Amino acid sequence: MRTKKSVGAGLLVLLMAIVLGLASAQPVRELVMAQGVDHEGWDIHDHNTTAYEAIHVNIFDYLVFPDPDGVLQPALATSWEPVSDTAMRFHLREGVVWHDGEPFTAEDVKFTLERVATDASLQDHGQYRQIREVEIVGPLEIIIHTHDPEPVLLSRLSRIGSSILAKHHIEAIGGWENISDHLPVGTGPFRVVEWRRDDRIVMEAFDDHWRGRPVWDRLVHRTIPEASTRVAELLTGGVHIATNVPPADRGRVEAADGVRIEPWPTPRVMLYIMNTEGVGTSDLRVRQAIEYAIDNQLMIDALYDGLGAPTRGRASPGITAAPLEFWNTYFYDPERAVELLEEAGYGPGELTIHIQGPAGRYPLDTEIVELTAVMLEAVGIETTVEILEWSAYQSRVWQTENVQHMALIGLGNSLGDAALTYTSARCGDTYSIMHNWCNPEFDALYAEALVEMDPDRRAELFREIFTIIAEERVYIHLFQLENMAGVADTVAWSPRPDEYLWMFDAEPVD
Repeated sequence: MRTKKSVGAGLLVLLMAIVLGLASAQPVRELVMAQGVDHEGWDIHDHNTTAYEAIHVNIFDYLVFPDPDGVLQPALATSWEPVSDTAMRFHLREGVVWHDGEPFTAEDVKFTLERVATDASLQDHGQYRQIREVEIVGPLEIIIHTHDPEPVLLSRLSRIGSSILAKHHIEAIGGWENISDHLPVGTGPFRVVEWRRDDRIVMEAFDDHWRGRPVWDRLVHRTIPEASTRVAELLTGGVHIATNVPPADRGRVEAADGVRIEPWPTPRVMLYIMNTEGVGTSDLRVRQAIEYAIDNQLMIDALYDGLGAPTRGRASPGITAAPLEFWNTYFYDPERAVELLEEAGYGPGELTIHIQGPAGRYPLDTEIVELTAVMLEAVGIETTVEILEWSAYQSRVWQTENVQHMALIGLGNSLGDAALTYTSARCGDTYSIMHNWCNPEFDALYAEALVEMDPDRRAELFREIFTIIAEERVYIHLFQLENMAGVADTVAWSPRPDEYLWMFDAEPVD
């Protein structure tokens, strides 16, 4: 029989345990980041959008992974060595487990890379079709065989679409076609526990990550399309990191307590995809006139407070083999634009150009389109403007018949090499289909450049490739984008040039 004294003592012990437990409990460390776009799903091979990959890098792992300076570091592969001109051996990391506890093996690498290398329907196929086979040597050893010599294989394995997925998970959910109907399984430092489309992705620290447990208990990605709203959320503490801060809001952030502006240099080039078979734009003289009508530097100064560099190609410092004579230069001659239009048979107001653009994907993307329209109208071209939210814009622009004349896009370079710049312009490839342009000479030069191992010869070939694109006005290039991020002072983090929101290295400042 228990006495009152023993009951009281028991309650005292229980209360002391609760108090001690509360005292020792640590607050949840949560990091919230915001971009202007959500992502469309978890199929890593069927997108080529850096904003999606910026999220994915925290969930999935690559064989090799670039550090903030772009130097490739071991990740799921610990070492590698060439076997021949068309084969490279990789030794895989021991002890890696998936978010569901299953072990990572060479089978996962083969399953993932051979899918993107062989399925031509995937958006990223063009970057991996060089892979002929992934040979399994042992549970943690593979040899990647390529069809031809591949000078940038390691870089390809560290970019968009090269993270590794779990074979057993894809098979369990019924195949790749069902991947976005289920939460993903990766080996990255964070695992997804919730996804609310167009709202947020909630991730939690993965205790068994091979790099060690992240310092953050929870990582939240919020989708906030309006730049002004993202900045407001930063200033009021709703988010810790806000991407694409407009130059007009820079002073507002810098004047506020507890937050700061982080410069964000990127290789991203803003440009227009030109439909070379559109009414009017099928005439090279019209495409030339459009380029001459656009004042690239004024656009940079008026919209971005001078942050950026005009360019006539997808070249910028740090991109291997890209000819820099196309960077920091532009054509602007409105009188010549009028002459070219007259030569093409168009007087003032006799040609109407339809300009398409996204809203919220890039800093001031809508304003770029609107300012372009003003500049074209100044030389006698009538314009119509179509602005769509990013996912709707993608579905339209990526369908050939809907690029009526010119469509705005911002293209980065996750490869860090000229090999990525215009691969999609080859006959039958993604952008070639959109701009209805096919040039066998261009394709032959590109085919040679992709397998050329001599750096000097590669640079010469890419100079010719850039020249053809520039002369044909397949794209009207605008400027290299210099971005800004707003960051709370409670977070130690600096943006990466590759634009990945890699949060494993972010640290709290108490």
